[in-house]
Amino acid sequence: MTGTPWITSTDASGLAVHTWDGDAPSGSPRLVLLHGLTDSGPAWEDAARRWGSACQVIAPDALGHGRSRRFTPEELASPDPMQSAYDALRALVARLVDEDATPVLVAGHSMGGGLAAALAARMPDAVLAAVLEDPVWFAGGPEVGTPRSRKAAQDRVAEARRARSDLDALVAEGRTRNPSWPQSELRPWAQAKADGDDDFLAVGRAVLDEPWEQIAAALQVPTLVVTGTESVIIDQTVRAAIEEVGNPRIEVAVIDGADHCVRRSRGDAFHAVVDPWLASHV
Repeated sequence: MTGTPWITSTDASGLAVHTWDGDAPSGSPRLVLLHGLTDSGPAWEDAARRWGSACQVIAPDALGHGRSRRFTPEELASPDPMQSAYDALRALVARLVDEDATPVLVAGHSMGGGLAAALAARMPDAVLAAVLEDPVWFAGGPEVGTPRSRKAAQDRVAEARRARSDLDALVAEGRTRNPSWPQSELRPWAQAKADGDDDFLAVGRAVLDEPWEQIAAALQVPTLVVTGTESVIIDQTVRAAIEEVGNPRIEVAVIDGADHCVRRSRGDAFHAVVDPWLASHV
């Protein structure tokens, strides 16, 4: 992307893959960043700046997001549309590992956290460790087809169209609504809304069909779940459910005052926990 520190390519699955043009030395671990619903790879800019001197940072746009290909009608009509998004990311991780025979680190937020967990659980030889930022591990499972979930899907489509009509207004709104967010991510965040796949957003699915408890139980690599205390998915109920899973490879860190976007709302506190954890698992 011209004018940014990202180098972008398109892979065989149709994913736009953004690589941070940082100063990590040759042989540094690869860190794959997976964004949330209606976000994008370049919207990880603040995190990439922080991690880019120690890791080779790679941030793909998920299917239906950013510059990646749109979902096909057949994929959207399938029982589990997110499986197509997972398959594309799985192919990317497999290719990265094949290039230098070294497993990668993965970190994901929300939808991306759910996908990162699935990659770590299903590809234990390819993933070294995983950071899950308030992943979509909903208590009782995700709502599908309810009036509330349909309304949320309609709101996302409306926001995408509003972003296309006046991107600057959405950037200004985001700055007012989220004063603690990194300034460098506000425009990529808004642009990601404009670049969303309306057909996919209208489906209202951002979670794999496999229950998160099964994925959590299957994790064989060190996994750090990071959540907050304000309007989060991984609340006390879900934290208790994670404990019931009983997988000793999962650690949970709670950042006081953080909301669903943990690293954006409490960036320094997030990195104070996550950065040394990542370094200890390289």
